[in-house]
Amino acid sequence: MLYEIIKDSTIAEPKISAIVPVYNVISYIDETINSLLNQTLKDIEIILVDDGSTDGSFEKIISYGEKYDNICVAKEPNAGPGMARNNGLSIAKGKYISFVDSDDILPERALEIMYEAAEREQVGIVTGISVSFNNSRSWFIGGHFKKGVFKRGRKTLLQNPEMLYTLGPCNKLYRRDVVQDIRFPDSIKVAEDHPFVIEAYLKSNNIYTVDEIIYNYRAREDVGDISLSQIVTADPYASFKDIVASIKLSDVLFKQYVTNPVALQKIRIDYYDRIIATDIWPAYKGILLNGNAETQTKMFEAFRDLLDSMDFHLFNNLGVFQRLLTFETINRYTFIKEKARSSYLRALRLAYEKLDPGSFNKLLSSDFPKEVRAGEKAAKRNSVKPIYNRLVTRKLGSTISAGFEKIILANWRKLVGVSRNFYARRIAFPFYKLAKKQRKIVFLTNKHDVLSDSFKAVYDELILQKPDYQVVGYLKQPQRTISELLKMYKDIATAEYVFLDDYYRQIYGLKLRKDSEVIQLWHAAGAFKKFGFSSIGYADSNTESFERDAHQNYTKVVVSSSEIVPFYAEAFGVDEKNVLPLGVPRTDCFFNEDYKAYIKTVFEGKYPALKNKKIITYAPTFRGGPGERQQFIMNLNIRRLAEQLGDEYALILKMHPSVVRGVGIPFDLQEFAFNMSGEDINDVLINTDILITDYSSVVFDFSIMEKPVLFYAYDLESYLGERNFYYNFEEFVPGPVVLTNEEVISTIKANDFDLNKVRAFKERFFDDLDGKSAERIVKELIK
Repeated sequence: MLYEIIKDSTIAEPKISAIVPVYNVISYIDETINSLLNQTLKDIEIILVDDGSTDGSFEKIISYGEKYDNICVAKEPNAGPGMARNNGLSIAKGKYISFVDSDDILPERALEIMYEAAEREQVGIVTGISVSFNNSRSWFIGGHFKKGVFKRGRKTLLQNPEMLYTLGPCNKLYRRDVVQDIRFPDSIKVAEDHPFVIEAYLKSNNIYTVDEIIYNYRAREDVGDISLSQIVTADPYASFKDIVASIKLSDVLFKQYVTNPVALQKIRIDYYDRIIATDIWPAYKGILLNGNAETQTKMFEAFRDLLDSMDFHLFNNLGVFQRLLTFETINRYTFIKEKARSSYLRALRLAYEKLDPGSFNKLLSSDFPKEVRAGEKAAKRNSVKPIYNRLVTRKLGSTISAGFEKIILANWRKLVGVSRNFYARRIAFPFYKLAKKQRKIVFLTNKHDVLSDSFKAVYDELILQKPDYQVVGYLKQPQRTISELLKMYKDIATAEYVFLDDYYRQIYGLKLRKDSEVIQLWHAAGAFKKFGFSSIGYADSNTESFERDAHQNYTKVVVSSSEIVPFYAEAFGVDEKNVLPLGVPRTDCFFNEDYKAYIKTVFEGKYPALKNKKIITYAPTFRGGPGERQQFIMNLNIRRLAEQLGDEYALILKMHPSVVRGVGIPFDLQEFAFNMSGEDINDVLINTDILITDYSSVVFDFSIMEKPVLFYAYDLESYLGERNFYYNFEEFVPGPVVLTNEEVISTIKANDFDLNKVRAFKERFFDDLDGKSAERIVKELIK
């Protein structure tokens, strides 16, 4: 785009070039220019680029240019702020670049603060705190505050994806060599800044945030005088179209700059989640509530195209997009014009085709499970009738339909004479077993409400290897309705394959069909503590009849090595030939160098206090029965460890999932110790240098990486009576056994570890060390 320099600045080597696109802002431009002229930092070049103003703004900036030597005035035909900024970049001579919108205001020390930080920290981008203001008040930007964007310190986009919540160009200082070859797209006017800022983040790869206010965004209050950032409300379809175009441009940049495939997948998830929640969502609601049939149709077609471009990993990590396409739209279905409804149905069908069982379970756990089910039926039948039926039922909810449904649920026992569970298990299930077996795979777990651990790894392989199978998941849920119970037992009764990862009480005592494969992917690797039939007679054990009901249906059990086949055969009461050493899918990540590199990068950004420290992780197992294990008594003296090891080490606490109450860390030790019980155990282990455990099977997983492990077995004698082990504990474990805190400290200080023992332990308990357990399980078991 051609531009003309009307008046150039006379500063030969400015520290900062502040670029201001100007378009019809006669009411605001004085304040903006004066906030730049009053900056405490000197040697600032102010570049004012007029974008075809018609209200006197151009004449106003000419007058400033004539008065001040450090002001440059340029002019271009109207093309939008992106082109004006591009032309400003072509003119700029400063070491650093700042963008300022022509109605906003900079605090007087803003540029000095950012310039000093950039020089001191030697980074490519500096950002800081922004506030919004109008004629009566000012306020922090909610999205910035909630996501921790204001947090001071060094950052990168991959380590700190919260930076995606500040994609405006104006509250930042850029080193010119970072952005001199980057340009704003000239084809869009909304979200046109996102690709520019994202590329600057990725190209710079070092960002510093100052914890001071450096920018004031104006929220215009005159309905007839809105800024570009407010155009979403005024013209939602134009906004929507530009946002989708911006997404496509940004996606290309991620693929260009991020070479680690795991990091690429995660940053795309974070980006899409942010853009859909904060940009597409407002535009979508505007089109849905106020749009005509043509714009609604175009929107739903664009949604379908966007969804079609996503792989199933990406879509199933975008809960906000799933909600938008399902119950959020179904709840507003009456606003959809008749001619646009078929377009919505096409998008809905593709959404349900791509939903994995974990995502579907999350939707069912929302406040609108019946709407989710109605959408599922509509997608399967390719008909909007189930949605109509649900809306009619809901509309009559306070009268006949809801009253009748309430009577049925409240009087279920009286109506059928039995409980819902008994009816589903004992009456409906045997009937369902008479039906023909289907090409269906069912995942059953009460451990997680999403697909995770081995289930996730196996599911991903099923999508690749066996796309012709229907995959269904019944994951952790507080309670199921009678219709959901019936559907679950019907799927179990007609499935060709059923996967478990633990005890699953819903099938205790049931006889599943003989021609179904029931595969136990036990959640723990190796064989350490006795369990199942092997633990009968010890303090923390079940009865023989209980274990029989729990395990009677297994046709295959998957384990990590041939050595432990007899133990699992005994524990589950199955023939040894049906215990298969195919590996533990959730440990495959330890062989994925891209995944490990990404997780280490994430932890550095999330927990900066761990940087340059060796990491000790304490990961004990639980004690006692279900009631006792919820309250874990910490026998590790954190304060003593901090005193003796704090200069070189940091401590992570990773409690067993059964320990529901977190372990507290004293305030003055929170730079040394971190309770990461909520983090994924594999991610914690990847970042661990020394593991302290006791009787936990986590030692098998950790041994894969051949790092030191220490066994803090202060209550060994009592634990032997509680559970006992398959091996002699002290001879079996691949590291020192200690009984006191002082022994823990002295062992770590002396580095008294034999990694040859760890290596031998790993090779003993994993037959295949190739990271292909999930691939092998699907290939071998799903015939």
